Amino acid sequence: MTESQRNRINAITEEGYHFDLGDYISRGFTLFQKSAGNFIGFAFLAGMILVVASLIPFIGSLLSNLILTPALMVGGYLAAHKLDRDEPLEFGTFFKGFDYLGQLALAALVTNLIILASFIPMLIVWYLTGTFDWVWNAIENPLATAEPPSFPLWSFLLLAPAVYFSIAYSWAYHFIVFYGMEFWDAMETSRKIVSKKWGLFFLFFLVLGLLVGLGFVLFFIGILVTFPVLICANYAAFADVTELLVETEDDLVEHLID
Repeated sequence: MTESQRNRINAITEEGYHFDLGDYISRGFTLFQKSAGNFIGFAFLAGMILVVASLIPFIGSLLSNLILTPALMVGGYLAAHKLDRDEPLEFGTFFKGFDYLGQLALAALVTNLIILASFIPMLIVWYLTGTFDWVWNAIENPLATAEPPSFPLWSFLLLAPAVYFSIAYSWAYHFIVFYGMEFWDAMETSRKIVSKKWGLFFLFFLVLGLLVGLGFVLFFIGILVTFPVLICANYAAFADVTELLVETEDDLVEHLID
């Protein structure tokens, strides 16, 4: 990361920024439309890869969560970045995320461990009230499930840390790829920036999640459009908040001066 980039990120972290949720979703659709065929093909192929990986016994879930999903998501961000800079997009760009696999996998692993650890207080409450055993039995034998035990509704409030971290670390991959950060620096930078407007980010990802859910409802075909739009909108938000394209121009000037 250059000195110009570091100063920019520090300024954003300390001073804050503007976050235009509606504009980012609109820009996501615009970027998608610039190369809709490539994005649809990528969404279909990525879906098939993840489905096949999930069928692998024992390691399928780990393979998907720690390696495939981060790399494929980043491939989508890189494709959106090229289109945002009006550069020609080659289909191979969607798989360039694997070039950053080491740091992406570490970010995914640590993020998942933190989120899992944040579930512990709620699981303890559910265990003490017998809810955990009831849920487990319901999964194993749904037809012979007894009446659910009474448990405190306030225990759902204990999900707050998991929700917070899942949103707060949502830009860790972006900082690894576009700013060359190590995984922990990327996670912490994401957390600090996102936390300044966490509520807007929550609403932003909620709207995108509903959009993707609508894609599933439309006979699963709509997901080939809504999933790429989610990627493009997420990239658009990151590029705007961190002034990514401006930073690219500044880096060129610094390079020429050196």
